[in-house]
Amino acid sequence: MAGREVVAEKKIGVGVATIISFNAMVGAGVLLMPTILSKIVGPAGVLTLAFSVLLVLSMGLSLGRAASVYPGDSWSYLYTSKWAGHKIGMLSSFLYIFGLLVAMGVLVQQAGIWVHGFVKFIPPTPLGVYILLILMLLILSGAKTSSWTQYFIAFLVISSLFLSGIFGWMHFNPENLIPFMPNGVGSVFAAGPSLVFAFLGFECATSLYSIVKKPRSNVPKALLFSIVAVGLLYFTFVFGILYSIPRIYFAGGVEESLSSVLSKFFVGYPFLGFVVSIGAVFGIIGTLHSVLWSIAELLTGVLKKTKSQLVKTLFVKKIWNDKVSVLFSTSIMLIASLLIQGEQLVAITALFVVSAYMLSIASLLYVKEEWKNRRNIVTVIALVGGVIMIWFSGQSALNVITGFFS
Repeated sequence: MAGREVVAEKKIGVGVATIISFNAMVGAGVLLMPTILSKIVGPAGVLTLAFSVLLVLSMGLSLGRAASVYPGDSWSYLYTSKWAGHKIGMLSSFLYIFGLLVAMGVLVQQAGIWVHGFVKFIPPTPLGVYILLILMLLILSGAKTSSWTQYFIAFLVISSLFLSGIFGWMHFNPENLIPFMPNGVGSVFAAGPSLVFAFLGFECATSLYSIVKKPRSNVPKALLFSIVAVGLLYFTFVFGILYSIPRIYFAGGVEESLSSVLSKFFVGYPFLGFVVSIGAVFGIIGTLHSVLWSIAELLTGVLKKTKSQLVKTLFVKKIWNDKVSVLFSTSIMLIASLLIQGEQLVAITALFVVSAYMLSIASLLYVKEEWKNRRNIVTVIALVGGVIMIWFSGQSALNVITGFFS
């Protein structure tokens, strides 16, 4: 998962749109996948990845079609409001925004864990908090990441993933495939919400509709190509690691960095953990910076659509602005990172974000043409898959709630 921003002044082709979508998805989220899949699913996690790719692809294609039917900005509000009205449209937007803020709570934790490998004298938890606060101050001061910086970060992350994955496959051990499904069939779907976390950003292709040449055909193509490409990259990395390293090495959970796991197992190859660490640190900090910046602007834009007189007064009196949105967003990220465990945060993210996706693409069910050309088959697949994701993600949310009162 990554926050990437691209500004285009002229029409772009399917190739550029594919690269933009690819960069938007690939980020720090994938670094959690080996540990989470090892703990929840085991070697059968390859089936979870296949299921997640199918779900994300069906949702992406559905959002692409919704963009052609309902052109405009603020997709989470626009598409939902077309069939469910203003209030549900606002609900969809806030589900999406809150889901992303919760997701960033995971990255705040991971920032502390990964950077701690270089800054040993500061514990991981406060280190993550310091990093987020520094990024907040940079944004408030007007510092914004340039496009070339984002592509440089993407290069570091992608190259570290690919090289680590290939190295893992070179040390493939068939014994690590047994037992293939130690926690049963249900575990394959239970880990799904955590994998959706690593694909967040695929929806950015929907917003490219107005700047893509022949968007009706090229936007779906860009979604298809980018999601499949990301899925292949994730397969190379995640299962290269899982199928070369025994499950016992992942017992520390997401609280232990993957570079530490690699260093412990591949003792004779210290460069491997270092390469992953560099990619992880840049990827996490880059994602936190761009998402905090963009989500704050999105929050302000959504609030301006409200019909609440109280909220309108806040804007008229200039009490609420982009800077207040940054402060509010930072606060939610900090609360999530300090109060909820990383693995639970990852799963809970899907509860909110997938709900927003489903509310948005449900608008296609009310378009007769989509039924006539049978394209709504993909929409139905996305909705069914979304229900499965929400079911398992809801269980994680319930565990968090009961944990607070136990």
